[in-house]
Amino acid sequence: MVDVGLSFGAGLLIAGFGIMLLWGLLWLVVGTIGLARRTCGSVILLSSASSSSIAGLSIAGLLWAMDQARLSSPAFHMGLLSIPLVLMGASGFRLGDGRRIGPAFVEGSRAMWHQLLGVHQDGCGHCHEKPCEERP
Repeated sequence: MVDVGLSFGAGLLIAGFGIMLLWGLLWLVVGTIGLARRTCGSVILLSSASSSSIAGLSIAGLLWAMDQARLSSPAFHMGLLSIPLVLMGASGFRLGDGRRIGPAFVEGSRAMWHQLLGVHQDGCGHCHEKPCEERP
């Protein structure tokens, strides 16, 4: 029973660090482009690089420490699937202002993306407020 718990916990950790790694790499690319365009500072780039490296090293350390039998166990695979399922389930809950967490997260990420890349730098035409069908 302890072995099953360790396998499940390792799956949870690797899945969580995997999402952290992918999110950090995404913002590393956005920060690099923003830094080249001079629309954002190096803090975004440094924080993305540090979070990506911490997550990558943690995944590598966990995989190095685990034996091969644990990597193929069903409990490990369930642990890997649990984090995305929890995130999808949590996206349906509501924030204090009544908005759903998932769409609010996507909206905030998109606004940050535009801010860092300087999309609306030359004068905002409010294209972000129009429905997708009406955008140029």
